[in-house]
Amino acid sequence: MRDMEISSSLEDYLEAIAEIIQDNEFAHTKDIAERLGVSMPSVSNALQALSLRNLIRYQPHVPVSLTRKGLELANVIRHRHQVMKCFFSDILKLDEQEADATACKIEHVLTERSMARFLALTEAISTRQDCRRLREFLAEQMPAIGNQAPLLSLDQLQMGEEAEIISLPDNKQEQQKCTELGLLPGTMVRCEGRKPFNNELLLFRVKDRSLALRESEVCNIKVRIS
Repeated sequence: MRDMEISSSLEDYLEAIAEIIQDNEFAHTKDIAERLGVSMPSVSNALQALSLRNLIRYQPHVPVSLTRKGLELANVIRHRHQVMKCFFSDILKLDEQEADATACKIEHVLTERSMARFLALTEAISTRQDCRRLREFLAEQMPAIGNQAPLLSLDQLQMGEEAEIISLPDNKQEQQKCTELGLLPGTMVRCEGRKPFNNELLLFRVKDRSLALRESEVCNIKVRIS
């Protein structure tokens, strides 16, 4: 069915028509417009294009129906969508709405071969016993990826903000000084503003210690706000 080339936009229309017919038995122009969030004239133009390709039966003021050829293609499109949605939700742990929207964008550019391999990968990770530890890792780690606050340099913290130290400067001498001050990866540090009468010094609280440091001393320490 992949050799029946239609635009991604028309694929969306065909998929929507199939879903509406499945839900309501009939697909009216208004239903299609509401499902896709487009204007009635846009729907009419798309329906005419699909009708010319013998994918639907379309007449003004009459419910739209799929031809056998259109139903076969709609099933292929819906299968691609479901495979990708499962991959994004079950493997990458995106929420249902984001998984659905992402699948809708990517499904149109995948070949049948790549689709089959996505399906095989999803099924293997989801069911194989030797993928159990991978499933545990995905369930634990994936939800946090992309949701973390960006890395900042320590001198960018605002007064009252608390952050976790992620990495130290590359310079060995600077690393040694950080170690001596207790500024180690994984340590929480709180910015307490600038030292009175000496605006060049930044004040930090690390555990039970107060530190007064110059911006140049902390600008290469990377932190993430908690």
